[in-house]
Amino acid sequence: MADWVLRALDAELGGHPPERGGALLGPPGRPLLTRFEPDPGARASASQWAPSAGLGARVAALERGEGLELKGLVHSHPGALDQPSAQDARELAAGLAHNPHLGCYLGPVVSLAPAGAPGAHEVALPRGKLSLFAARRSRGGGTEVRPEPLRAVPLLRDLERAAAALGGGRAEGFVTDAGEGPLLAGRLRLDAGGEVLVLAGEHYPALPPVALGGGEGEATAQLELAWPLALAEEERLAAALAAVLEGPGPRRRAYGPPGGPALTRDAGRARLSGWTARLADGGPEAREEARRGGLRARSAARLPEALRERAVLVAGCGSVGSYLAELLARAGVGRLALLDPEAVEPANLSRTVYAAEDVGRPKPEALARRLLAVEPSIALALEPCAVDALPPAALDARVREADLVLAATDDPAAQRALDRFAYARGRPALFVGLYAGARGGEVIVTAPGRTACYLCATRSRHGLERAGGRVARELDYGTGRLRGEVALAADVQHVASAAAKLALSLLAPEGEGGLRPFAEDVIASGATYLTLSTVPGYWFYPQVFGDTPGQGAYQSVWLTPARAADCPVCGPPEARCDPLEVPRRAPDAEAIARALRDAAP
Repeated sequence: MADWVLRALDAELGGHPPERGGALLGPPGRPLLTRFEPDPGARASASQWAPSAGLGARVAALERGEGLELKGLVHSHPGALDQPSAQDARELAAGLAHNPHLGCYLGPVVSLAPAGAPGAHEVALPRGKLSLFAARRSRGGGTEVRPEPLRAVPLLRDLERAAAALGGGRAEGFVTDAGEGPLLAGRLRLDAGGEVLVLAGEHYPALPPVALGGGEGEATAQLELAWPLALAEEERLAAALAAVLEGPGPRRRAYGPPGGPALTRDAGRARLSGWTARLADGGPEAREEARRGGLRARSAARLPEALRERAVLVAGCGSVGSYLAELLARAGVGRLALLDPEAVEPANLSRTVYAAEDVGRPKPEALARRLLAVEPSIALALEPCAVDALPPAALDARVREADLVLAATDDPAAQRALDRFAYARGRPALFVGLYAGARGGEVIVTAPGRTACYLCATRSRHGLERAGGRVARELDYGTGRLRGEVALAADVQHVASAAAKLALSLLAPEGEGGLRPFAEDVIASGATYLTLSTVPGYWFYPQVFGDTPGQGAYQSVWLTPARAADCPVCGPPEARCDPLEVPRRAPDAEAIARALRDAAP
């Protein structure tokens, strides 16, 4: 029985001398009582009560208009007489006979409450008690009247407690249809603006309700409630709602991590990050400013505020790209475009920023979720595809939008395409890669017009390989991509950290002290090809360092690549090709055959 029905029974029957009564109604086919219809026109005395014809007409109207079903009649008894009389039993049997669709016909009695705890069929009222009895058909074809278990659902009580705890509001209880049949429901209209709709089952408050909320003029959205079973039943709803209603108001819909504060009002950003809805005042914006200030508190002297306006294209969201993206987000870079065709696999978890819950998600989406958890205000663009799957104009647009291109793919063709577009569009770029077995790695800096391009720089490496031993990773000729290597996260991050510092230096405004000279000195010197080792005695390094004492792993050498005179990327203007006119993949056999057919007379 909904607790608002109990209140109505106490007001109408418990608050007046017996006998008085009325009808009990609820959703059809459900053991649920949601409506009490009093009968002020009944024939009644101190010891008798008989319903009026007007009550029957009103019940019929409620059944037609509100989709309710008559469950039985309730009346009050004098004193402590808490059982049906013989006449009551006959009336109950007649009511059951007149309603063959019912499994039982209710005839509860309101009486004074003697000392002692109520039984399973009783519920205490402020001015007495309600004892539930029902007529049921017996096996022999007769009727028996017996006590029936009764439980109050205290939804209205708990909404009123929540209103008081949240600074005031108006609560009401009713029945609604959520698509799967009638449900108990309550509405809390908050004095600070907005409202919450609560849908509860018959097992409330042992089981949590569903809550929907919205600010003034907003459509409602589901509020994910934590249901603290350790609290007393009457305290659970108030505590659960307090966790998703923030600030003194006025409140509007916002989103944040479960159990955490509201961080954004952007629904799309919330879906991407896995945050849940709540109602919050102006706090998200103020908290965001405070959080951003705290994020940069220990790097403000080194990292300019202008990084918030910088945009970076991160092509490749694997071990190197994911780590770089997170470092840039933590440093305050304001916009990232994430490009990768793959999904997160279990093998990725050993050396990326991904977590077990990300397995199966596209890498750009999983990385975006991670970055938003670090920097909720960061602007993200997701491209869950390979570089060569982007139409040339789309790739061109992504490069033009960026202040820096980070190429961290395992696809040499993709790296070369990014090189062509970045150099042609005047965008600095970093090309980051690991060598075989992650025993070393490289970071190549390109600054259009000032340095050799990636294509020329890798030609220099190929020459060093011939002279000092092969370090490049092998190609998988089935895919054209580099074969995966077993690597420690520490080795990957050693290389990526160097790239991150170069990236931040390139993004710093010109004339900015602090970090800006780091990359500027590299570019001015021409030594734009950084090679790093993660093991001792690597590659040609012993030839460079010779017998220098104190050497071991983590050596580095900056190389000076030379531009090829006929390079189509960084060579003389007459030698260069517009990247939009360069095929990004060699044609396959089918494409060649099609071209021959088209060219045939």
